[in-house]
Amino acid sequence: MPFQQMHTVPAMGVPGAGGMPVFAGNGGQIPDVSGLGKTPAEETIRQLQFAHANKLFEPQEFKPSDDDPSRFYYVREVDGNWTQRNRFTIDHLGDCRWYVTDEGWFYAVRMPN
Repeated sequence: MPFQQMHTVPAMGVPGAGGMPVFAGNGGQIPDVSGLGKTPAEETIRQLQFAHANKLFEPQEFKPSDDDPSRFYYVREVDGNWTQRNRFTIDHLGDCRWYVTDEGWFYAVRMPN
């Protein structure tokens, strides 16, 4: 019995069985809002560029709300040693930056000139 060959339309999306399917609508790049298009690394780069452009990494000054000049605070000196100085002295040194611990107490760090 001879084999009869049937001619059919190739299935769309099957490798080797035709070209890309054509969809109606907008062509071009997939918009970012669809959740497609950016890898995690690309998104990290975008966020870092935004952070640098908007000065997120620049230090900002803050200090304890208690302005009592005789209150003492720990101070880390330039050589790494810890001392205790009153608020008046810390404010007039001019080269200190305030930090706060996880427990909520403030300390100053002297910055090298």
